[in-house]
Amino acid sequence: MVGENYHDFFLGSASAVGALIGLLFVAISVSPKAVTGRSEHHKERLKAATAMSAFLDALVVSMVALMPGDNLGTGSSIMAIAGIFSTVALAVTGLRAGVTRDPARALFRWSLLISAFLGLYIVQLVSALQINGTASDATHVKTHSILVIIMFIMGISRAWELVGGSSPRLIATFSHPGTAEPAGGDQPGDTA
Repeated sequence: MVGENYHDFFLGSASAVGALIGLLFVAISVSPKAVTGRSEHHKERLKAATAMSAFLDALVVSMVALMPGDNLGTGSSIMAIAGIFSTVALAVTGLRAGVTRDPARALFRWSLLISAFLGLYIVQLVSALQINGTASDATHVKTHSILVIIMFIMGISRAWELVGGSSPRLIATFSHPGTAEPAGGDQPGDTA
């Protein structure tokens, strides 16, 4: 169990991510093409899968941190390894579904997303292995707290895109102040 300083954080994050997973299931039921398995819906499946992966990691890490004993390192290591394998599987699925036929900008965005998830899971694994059976090292617990927050952000952004919210384009917002993007979905060339 983590120290008193982080107990409330992990308790709150476990509660919040549980609700977010429920909302993700609602979003998938509203947009069932995300899980139909048809090849033309690969973008939606990848969005749903990456959101679920991020939320599941945040949930399990938060719950393991709350368990009595020094389980954070072991539990987080398992989730990091599972995350690495699932991200590689998502990359292969995307390649098989034809993501390489998407425009260059969309392919770059997809590659960046997969790389970001792999990077997060690798950082999580390294930090978890350094805990070495004790959650008393506040530095590594803080690292896990930050990773949980990042997983929340990534999961929420992927779920937002799944329900048709436009992808955030900060540079485009500042460079074209008089034009707004059309509401309700991905732009041509967007990918998972």
